Amino acid sequence: MQKDIKMPVVVKALCGATIGFLVGLYLANTFAAGVINWMVYLPTALGAVAGIWWLRR
Repeated sequence: MQKDIKMPVVVKALCGATIGFLVGLYLANTFAAGVINWMVYLPTALGAVAGIWWLRR
């Protein structure tokens, strides 16, 4: 029998935040020449919340 291994909330948040950070970095460098920091911070925060929500069991 295989046991379910639950992923801690911190790991879920970091997974989502990493993806959000990379997307935000791409958007900021493509459309704003890297000078708008909120274009990186906002997707990072949203990615952390989305990571917790999508990876729930």
